Formats: sequence, structure tokens, C-alpha cells
Amino acid sequence: MSGGTHSRSAAEARAACLLAAAMLGALAVASPLAAEETNDRGSAKAPEPAAARPGSPAVYRALAESEARRAGMPGEIADAVMAVESGYDPSALGSVGEIGLMQVLPSTARALGFDGRMERLAVPETNIRYGVKYLAGAWRLAGGDLCTAVMKYRAGHGETRFSHRSVDYCLAVRAKLMARGYPVAGIVPIATFGDAAPSRLRSALVVGCRRNCLAASGRAELDFDAINTRLDHIVIQANANAVRLR
Repeated sequence: MSGGTHSRSAAEARAACLLAAAMLGALAVASPLAAEETNDRGSAKAPEPAAARPGSPAVYRALAESEARRAGMPGEIADAVMAVESGYDPSALGSVGEIGLMQVLPSTARALGFDGRMERLAVPETNIRYGVKYLAGAWRLAGGDLCTAVMKYRAGHGETRFSHRSVDYCLAVRAKLMARGYPVAGIVPIATFGDAAPSRLRSALVVGCRRNCLAASGRAELDFDAINTRLDHIVIQANANAVRLR
């Protein structure tokens, strides 16, 4: 009896050892898998917003807004001026030598302290720095009036009158700001000099209106000429952000 009991005990001990070994082996296999699953779950993060690509409007906008706030003026206005001036194209060249995103004249940059080569003025950071510096000066001279500030940016700090082009320029800047939801205040001045020199868009609108405007009947009491003029103005203002002014 004792021999049989000993044999059974030994067999049970071996079986227990084998079972323990099998369990340990299973755990060893399962643990890496569990760790991998845990790591997978841990690394499953919400997709991050795509970083602004170098050379994208978002990068230029951030630069302009940062410079503007350092200079003491709303960043959104600097961005709107840049959008009108160049459409965020750093390689833009104006008809009288304006350069880059903010269409800065070399003579203006020199007056503000720029002493580099002209190609350096096209570098976005440099161009925005001097463009915003000049715009901030115009903003201070204008006492914070939007149209006066952008008129002085376009025509020079010493200008006090509004040409037709300066009025159109202000309309374009206002349209950019309104498209971004920026609260636009103040009035749009009336031009006192210069030719109306309509853009191709405006010319097309005027020609179209001549053919298709509302016509007054003999019994009409409304001033259709005034209505048509107002409609033209609304359409031009709504589309001003598509017009690149000089």
C-alpha cells in the first residue's frame, strides 16, 4: 500500500509540475500579446491637426498677426492687408517695385532701417516685419480708423485724401475682415480725387447691369437708378476680396 501511494503521489507531483509549467508557458506567450495590445490602445490617440505647411497662408498669417500685436495693432488687420496686397504670394512683385507678401517698397524698407540686399526683402519674415511696421505707423497716425490707416499704408503716411483706388482698397480690406468674422466699424469715405479706374470685375458688373438692371415703369415710385447703384456697390463689396488692387 505504501509503495502504491508513493507512486500516485509522485505521479500527481509530476502532473502538477507539468500543469504549472504549461500555465507559465501560456502566461509567457500571452503577456507580450497583452503588452502589445495595451501599447496599441495606449498609442491610439486622436488625430492631431495637420501642422501648417511651410509657405502656407496659415504660416504667413501667424507671422503677420504676431508682428502686428507686438506693434500695438490688431493682427487681423495686418493679415487682411497682406491678403489684399499679395494674396499670400511671397514672390509677388508690384508694378512700381513693391516686393513680397506685404508689397513693401525698397525705399520704405530702407527708411524703416532695412539695410540688406533686395532679395532679402522678399523673405517672408523680413517682408512681414517691415510691412507691418509701416502699417502700424499708419494705424497710429489714423487714430485707429481702418480706412484711413490702410489708405496711408497704400498711398503713404503723408497722404490725407482718399482717391478712388484708396476707397476700393479699403473695401477690399473690409471684405477680408468680414469674411473672418472680424467686427468692422467706421465708414467708407468718399473719394475726392483720381480716376475711378474700375477693375475688370467691376467693369463686367457695370456692363452687365447696363443690360439687365431693373427698369422703371411709368407708374413706379421707386428710384431705380439709386437701387441699381446700391446693388452694384453691394456686389462689388462682396467680391472685393477677389480683386487684387494696386
